Amino acid sequence: MKNLFLIVLAIFVFTGCLKKEIPVQQTKPTVKEEVVDPQNSISYEYIEKEEVKVEEEIFIDDGSDFKVAIIFPSKVVGKYGNSTINSVMGYLLFKNTKFEIESFDSENETLENITNTFEQIKNKGYKRVIALHTKNALNIINNISQVSGMQVYFPLIEKIDSAYDTSSNFIFGSISYMSQMNKLLTLSNEDNAQFYEESGIGYRLKAIYESLVSDIVVNQNIKIMNNNFKNIVTNERLKHTNLMINTPIVKSSIILSQLYAYEVENGAVLSTQLNYNPLLISLTQYEDRLNLILANSIENTDDVLTETLTLLDTDIKYNWVNYSTLVGINYIFSKNRDNLLKNEIVDSQVIYNTNLFYSTENGFKKLNLN
Repeated sequence: MKNLFLIVLAIFVFTGCLKKEIPVQQTKPTVKEEVVDPQNSISYEYIEKEEVKVEEEIFIDDGSDFKVAIIFPSKVVGKYGNSTINSVMGYLLFKNTKFEIESFDSENETLENITNTFEQIKNKGYKRVIALHTKNALNIINNISQVSGMQVYFPLIEKIDSAYDTSSNFIFGSISYMSQMNKLLTLSNEDNAQFYEESGIGYRLKAIYESLVSDIVVNQNIKIMNNNFKNIVTNERLKHTNLMINTPIVKSSIILSQLYAYEVENGAVLSTQLNYNPLLISLTQYEDRLNLILANSIENTDDVLTETLTLLDTDIKYNWVNYSTLVGINYIFSKNRDNLLKNEIVDSQVIYNTNLFYSTENGFKKLNLN
């Protein structure tokens, strides 16, 4: 059945998308070939107050292509580029519509590169944009004139990340680690402890945890190069605490294994979306995960849509960036009029539900708190 589906999908792509520009397989950024000479670079014109609001509309199949641009800074979020393009393409194949996707690599998040890239997008007539920029670029994008008239979706940014008013044409799609930690902490009414790694996401999660927990018994920094945690997990103060592990998959797996190996008498081990990944099952034994509770904000999707994306090697079950992208393109395309996804967009922010999961021998199962 899967081979038959793949053949049908291949025929559709070949016959329906011959004229589409979808540079999915490129290994070098396409924009590098079009870098603007600094001597002839575009001037940076800033919007003072007035802005052009994009009309709320859904795509109507009038025989023309549905056009969407994807912009990403490869030196900042390079690993997300192709999977984001595949998420958008898989969705539009599922919708069985004619489309045009083009990716633009801004390389980094400098004023010059962002402005030049949005200028290219504007000149090519794109009004729908998915921007894989981080919150560090938001102020620049919010103030350049090139985004006027565009609807821009940010899969990696929460609206709360902005300390100032942003364009009403912006939609923010990041999951909320704050909401996830709040939900996890409902299981913790005793002493609290935290392990975190010295990385961007590690420090971000550390700051959120410290804003929610006033008295942290153990607040342990896990060195990136250290994989021997005997002295850390055998710390007497760790006993009977509920431990939040804000470390990535491999580190978390080692921590779980050593907590069990040294028979640490701690309470629940808690973690956010960061560790909601089947790789954790492969790297640990079932006994290591007995006390583990994970937060997850990804909802189940249509089976055919999921299969289409799987054929494009795109995971939307565990990869929240791909799922966020799916929410964004679904909203841009149809405002979710068909209720394909459960997530609503309120005040320009995607609203995610947070569910808690415990570990089974072969995977994860939803925890029923009622």
